[in-house]
Amino acid sequence: MNSDEALRQIDARGVGDLVTHGERGIDVTMLPYALLPDDGGARRLTTHMARSNLQWHDEGAALWVVHGPDAYISPEVVPVHDGIQRTPTVPTWNYLVVHLVGHLVVHHDDEWKLQSLYDLTERHEPTWKLENGPLEAIERMLPAIVGIEFIIDDVIGKAKMSQNKSSGDLEAMATQLADSGHSPETAAVMRRLALPYIAAREGRVAKARELNIRRTQAEQ
Repeated sequence: MNSDEALRQIDARGVGDLVTHGERGIDVTMLPYALLPDDGGARRLTTHMARSNLQWHDEGAALWVVHGPDAYISPEVVPVHDGIQRTPTVPTWNYLVVHLVGHLVVHHDDEWKLQSLYDLTERHEPTWKLENGPLEAIERMLPAIVGIEFIIDDVIGKAKMSQNKSSGDLEAMATQLADSGHSPETAAVMRRLALPYIAAREGRVAKARELNIRRTQAEQ
């Protein structure tokens, strides 16, 4: 995936694994986040964690892993074709994941933490507001949390969505996944991301074959 598509996935999911390395070794915490709007600089995620979670000591280089839709793909959902297959049909797993490479910045200022809470609730809550907490009670809890800012240096989006198959096979597989209720979300991503990739590849192959036929006819 290109960076724009990967960031769309990041914004859509809203939760991921913060991975750091410090004196205690490798540490991982699953955290909800808010992807802040593009202000022309580096994109940022903001959230918080409990002060008792020692991972906040690992300021510096870090990784944030965000998982998108995934589904086990049984050979039974892959269309069977007559003739010899070049590659065998085997069980596999379709998945979408985004790796954000960046660095972790910790904030202890109550004003910053409170703003991050507003950003987080605005991202995840359609109607509930901090004031419903009530706000005074939430402010008393601020010393118990640490503000987390993740500054994104690189966005690596990876998607394995059966893009090695033909467009007809992928459409049949996506229909089976959606109709069975197994993973309609994965089926939607297969159609949206993999089908254009496959169509472009099939177009290049068809053009190459056409050129080869013309070349052969000209040589005769």
